[in-house]
Amino acid sequence: MKIAICDDDMNCINKIENYIEKIDRNNAECDAYQNGERLVQAFKTGAEQYDVIFLDMEMEKLNGIETANLIREVDEHVIIVFVTSHTEYMRESFKCAPFRFLVKPVDPAEFETVFYDIGKKLSKQRKVFAFTENKTKVRLYCDDIIYCESQDHWIWLHTKDSIYKICKPLSEIFELLDKDLFCRVHKSFIINFLYIKTIKENNAELYHCDRMIAVSRSYKKEVLEKYTNFLERDFRV
Repeated sequence: MKIAICDDDMNCINKIENYIEKIDRNNAECDAYQNGERLVQAFKTGAEQYDVIFLDMEMEKLNGIETANLIREVDEHVIIVFVTSHTEYMRESFKCAPFRFLVKPVDPAEFETVFYDIGKKLSKQRKVFAFTENKTKVRLYCDDIIYCESQDHWIWLHTKDSIYKICKPLSEIFELLDKDLFCRVHKSFIINFLYIKTIKENNAELYHCDRMIAVSRSYKKEVLEKYTNFLERDFRV
C-alpha cells in the first residue's frame, strides 16, 4: 500500500507515520508532503501514484479541499482521508468524495479502524468483469467501467480509454456487475456510482463522459436511495 501524508505540520506527519508503522510496517510505504502544491504536482506529472492520501484540511495557499479537487481531476479512485481540527469544513469536501474524516488530535484506536477499513476497500475496489468481444476474451476492472448502454441489440460498455461492444441483454450484464458499485437507471443504461458528478432532475452527469445519462422516473427513487446508501457505506459521511 503506497500512502501520501500531506500536512504543513511535521509533527502530525510523524504521528501518522508512527501509527502506520505499528499497524503495517512491512506492507505500507509512506511519502510526506508539507504542502498541497507538491502533492498535486506529483499526481499531475505522473511522478507518483498512491493508494491512499491522509490530507490535512487547513494548509496555507492550497488547502486540503482544493488539493483534493485538483487530484480528483486526474485520479478518481485514490482513497482520501481528511485530517482536520475543524469539522465545520466537512460538508464542503463531499464533492471530492473523501473516504473518512479523522479529527485532530488523531486517536490511535480510531486511526487503526480507519486503516483496516482502507484495506478492505482496496481489496474490494479492483473487482474484475470478464466478457468476450469479437471472439476475444476481455478482462476489465469494474471501477474502470463508467457506464453501459443498450443500443441496437448491443451493449456498449464505456471506460475512460475505450468502448467495448458486447452481445448480451443489459439485464444479464447487470447481474454480472458489482451491485454495490453499479445501478440500473434506465431501461438502456447502467451507471457506476464512482463516476457520478451530479444527479439533476432526470439526468446524471458523470466524470469522463461527454453526455448526460437519462434517469427514468420509474428508476429515479431507487437510484437516489442506492446512491445515498453507497455514499454512507463507502464514505461514512
